[in-house]
Amino acid sequence: MMDKVLRVCKRDVACGRGRLGRCRGFCLALVWLGLVLGGRLSAQAPKRITEEGRNEVLWLDRLDDAANWHPVEECRTRSSTLACPWGGKAMELYFKMDFHGGEKAYPIGWPRAHINLVGWERNWRVWDRFEYMILVKSSRKKLPKRALILGYGETRPTYNMPLEFPELGKWVRISVPVAEVLEKSPRLKGGVPRLRFVVNESDYHDKDVVEFYVGGFRLVRSLACEVTAFSVATPVVYAGQDFVKLDLTVIGPPAEVQRGVPFTLRRGNRVIRREMLPLRRGRQVIECDISELTLKPGKYEMIVFEKDKTKRKSVALRVVEEPWQEK
Repeated sequence: MMDKVLRVCKRDVACGRGRLGRCRGFCLALVWLGLVLGGRLSAQAPKRITEEGRNEVLWLDRLDDAANWHPVEECRTRSSTLACPWGGKAMELYFKMDFHGGEKAYPIGWPRAHINLVGWERNWRVWDRFEYMILVKSSRKKLPKRALILGYGETRPTYNMPLEFPELGKWVRISVPVAEVLEKSPRLKGGVPRLRFVVNESDYHDKDVVEFYVGGFRLVRSLACEVTAFSVATPVVYAGQDFVKLDLTVIGPPAEVQRGVPFTLRRGNRVIRREMLPLRRGRQVIECDISELTLKPGKYEMIVFEKDKTKRKSVALRVVEEPWQEK
């Protein structure tokens, strides 16, 4: 494109149109814009997407590179010689507790390291899980229950997730439902701007050393619509009640989710109702209309994906007599 602009400018000068100054200024402006945009684009690698069985995986490779993290206080980040089981780089988070150093106001403070997410890395709403691998080494034989904290976001209220490691020297897969993160901090629905690993020094002893090796950061989503959590918010209802509240978490491609989830209401071997429930991705509580069913007292079963053994989930429902019914 730039070569084309330069050719146009030269043609204008050759034709005596007297626009040499303006052309030079225009070209310089375009060059400057190209450098700025080029710099921004080159700062983020193209998306790397793979498939694993029934899942689609978006790899956050930039997060595996220690050079992109910003350590503070008694924390150091560096590239690891250990290979992540999922392949690619692994980063070492090195902490040496110092109860007499660090920030003057908080000598027993919060050593940490953060990374700012950019571009498409921030958009988690269309994904089901955030995952990574982590291995721990330490001068201690056993770590405190709150060994490490991963904070999501940068503006309060952030979501802080404590991590516990019963075993040392073993790779552990961390898998966090995106719906859980967005529920704890709704502002992150607009994008996750920052991740921060934090150690609370008061959970350790002075001079303790702990090393966390992390890698394989990725976002995962199911290639098929599924219900990962299903319960009845009102497991006991009164006969004649108009609705029952269902608590569901749904994953999968948005188009499939919008088509609905197959739902069955049974009483023993008898099917009371079959329908498609129109839902959305993530956790939701819906009021399922049962007003026209006039359910009699007894035990019922509510089922999603009844005919698919791999996705089938069911919950019990009990209908009782109305306490205010006249006898």
